[in-house]
Amino acid sequence: MDLLLFFQTIRHIYLNYHFGERSSRWINSTLTRHFQFSFRMIIAFSLASFLTYGTNLKNHLSLLFMIPNITILLIQETFGLTLSTNIQLMLIIIPLSIFFYILQNFHLIYYHYLLSEFFYLFTSLIISYQCTQIPTRKLSLLFNSLFFVTIINQKNLPKFFAFQLLEIFLIGILISILISLFIFPLFATFDIENRFNYCLLHLQHMYHLIIQAYLCQDQISAKIFLSRAHIIEKMIRKTMITTQSRFDETYYEPSRLLQKLFNRRRRYIIDLDLQDQQDLICSLILHICSLELLVKQCNFNEYHNNCMNELKSSLLNLSRCQSLFISCLIPHSSSITRDEVLNHLTNLQLSFDSVHSLYIKVRLQSIENTFQSDDVLSHAFFLFQLNSIVQLLTKTTLVNRKKQKLIKNLVQGNWSRCLTALKTMIIIAVGSIFVMIPYLANKFENGQWILIAVCMTQGDTVGGAFTTMKMRLIGTLFGAMWAYITYLSAGDDTYRTILMLCPWIFFCGYMKLFPQWGYTVTVAASTPIVVNLGRLPFADSLPAGNYALLRIQQNVIGISIALVLTIIIFPVFAIDLLKENIHSTLELCRNNVESIVHIYKKVFHNEDETNDKNLIDFSKFDDIKFHIDNERRCFLKLISIQRTLVGYACIEPSCWWLNNGFSTSRYKKLLEQQIDIYRMLHNINTCLLRMNECLHIDTIDGIFLPEFNNLSKQLNDCLKIWSSYFYLTKTKSYQIFRGSIHQTTSLIQSDLNKYEQCLIELHRTVVYLQIEHEKATNSVLKYYFQRFLDGESSDNFIPYVKNNEIDSIYITLSAMHYSIAQLAQAALSLGTTIHDVFELETTNLYQPF
Repeated sequence: MDLLLFFQTIRHIYLNYHFGERSSRWINSTLTRHFQFSFRMIIAFSLASFLTYGTNLKNHLSLLFMIPNITILLIQETFGLTLSTNIQLMLIIIPLSIFFYILQNFHLIYYHYLLSEFFYLFTSLIISYQCTQIPTRKLSLLFNSLFFVTIINQKNLPKFFAFQLLEIFLIGILISILISLFIFPLFATFDIENRFNYCLLHLQHMYHLIIQAYLCQDQISAKIFLSRAHIIEKMIRKTMITTQSRFDETYYEPSRLLQKLFNRRRRYIIDLDLQDQQDLICSLILHICSLELLVKQCNFNEYHNNCMNELKSSLLNLSRCQSLFISCLIPHSSSITRDEVLNHLTNLQLSFDSVHSLYIKVRLQSIENTFQSDDVLSHAFFLFQLNSIVQLLTKTTLVNRKKQKLIKNLVQGNWSRCLTALKTMIIIAVGSIFVMIPYLANKFENGQWILIAVCMTQGDTVGGAFTTMKMRLIGTLFGAMWAYITYLSAGDDTYRTILMLCPWIFFCGYMKLFPQWGYTVTVAASTPIVVNLGRLPFADSLPAGNYALLRIQQNVIGISIALVLTIIIFPVFAIDLLKENIHSTLELCRNNVESIVHIYKKVFHNEDETNDKNLIDFSKFDDIKFHIDNERRCFLKLISIQRTLVGYACIEPSCWWLNNGFSTSRYKKLLEQQIDIYRMLHNINTCLLRMNECLHIDTIDGIFLPEFNNLSKQLNDCLKIWSSYFYLTKTKSYQIFRGSIHQTTSLIQSDLNKYEQCLIELHRTVVYLQIEHEKATNSVLKYYFQRFLDGESSDNFIPYVKNNEIDSIYITLSAMHYSIAQLAQAALSLGTTIHDVFELETTNLYQPF
């Protein structure tokens, strides 16, 4: 049995799948994943070097050093990303090779510098337009540049040189794919599942800490548990950020086949595709973070203490049962039977029913205090979130749900792509003069690395390009230093050189998985290969020290040229894309508010035909759920992109067009506040769907519906005004190239007054909602007390005493009241931050010293 467990562990380590709660931190850790990738890199480099210098390839191929170099550049963290990059690259370079063969054999480019320049720029334009992914674009431009640089600088090349260059790239592609598939393979599918298991396990830990915080008797004790929960939340969110990018990497992987092969023993427990797993985690974190928000705002008063004393044991039992059920969903070394899973599920539902019954008892015992305070809303919201989490786990894991395809919007702005391609072509044209003009080519040793540096530092935004340039420069310096050390140790011996490069490749492989070092160490790994192996044919005439300095010099020149031209030629600043993203996010929230109004009318049979013309038409509630799921996915994708753009925008020279520069802290705060607003919108949607499942309005006396129509109109107006700021204040270059110019200088003061008025109205709405709820609860209180004074039993006139379904309606309505109030508060906070950003960026109210 121990031997079987040992081999099972080895299999899991080698294939990187199903790391469960009992996995050792040495087995499932960052250290292990980095070492595995390092081994992949060094084996790929060693194999490529052996094929290049230890076989007959060295006798009939030029540019031999490019085979190990391309292999290192192509190998990626996951098999899906490696395969995707290589397939896209082949789709570009194979047609290019045929085109180059025709050009070369019809003598259209020999000794004709202008004609060569024309064809080079033409192919660069096509590549830049066709390649939407930056890594593929860079490698395709590298292939393009190598061909034309070699044609210009060398005479009497073989007529099949284009196909020889293609062969070099194809060998590197084949090696990278095979190594990614057979040496510690990390499938993007398995990585998503591992992250799903990690998030599910730690969400339960976070949930348990929040329950413990709720059961504290004072706020200080609760803060200790909440601080621990916040640390776990940050870890989960960091894990989820990477998960978003993994979905694109699974495009070429047979995800469902892999799941069926490796999950065949657990499919009776949980059989979710990757998108369903992501939806489950996203929904869970929304509900658990809502619990966290509530406990932070909780009043630890007498009513809370009464609830805590009555519910303590049942809440802890609920947390324990939920933990046991979630442990069934996490892979184990030992098998779990279906009966065990159903037993845990039954216990989970029974434990929540126990909490629900005790909550009714607490409300009956302290009915006077309940309806004289606002605590009923917060505690009902707490119970509603507990129920939502239980239902979410139950339905998602064991219910066969009807699948609906998400139709992705794949249409992108062709005009934007044309401008980006044209910009890239112009920058490459300037860099190519160091190759095409004989005087400059002789001055800079053919100038090929200047041109390649220009090609490899292109980005979609100015901030992205600046980040790439900084990383390339640092990587070149580090790589050149190791190249010189390698030369001093190995001299001109090929095999000793390869042996000296192996530890450096291993180190770079380890560092590459750190996001902040990814491209830097890729360049650092590539540089000594180019310097040491690339100079071997010219070892007698070009010392390694000179070659390393030449590499640094040409990279500095190329980066400097790209730096200047990136700002001058059709600049696309990250701050503009960030504002476009925030505008889209606010518009999505505004559309969500409109859809909530429609769902609200549908649930409560309050249809208003005159106002429905702008709302989404839902034929049935399955369409509503599908719409909500799509909106959540779109929102999370926008937020993920927004995080990246904030990092790019902070290094741009924003002081040129913003009065006080770019405020990173405020834009990060703005991002979190958008999440807060969407979380409350999600809670309102959940409340409405729950009401639709169990609502029978005619059977309830004294029910009061939450007021949302007035707030929805205000939110629509506010979100429209706030989003207009981000639309109107983009840079002039962005507006010109997108065909829309706005004169913002004459609107600044009036817009500022509009924003202030929106904030005042929102504050009034918050106060109004509190007053209206207090009036409603007082009227119910008066009604109940009158029945008490008449000597009636509470069972006769309090409808939720013996009817859990009716009580669920009351809890849902209370949770909806609370969510609407919190939505107004979140909108007020968001509006305040936008107002601050507006004043800082467009007015002279705040002048730094």
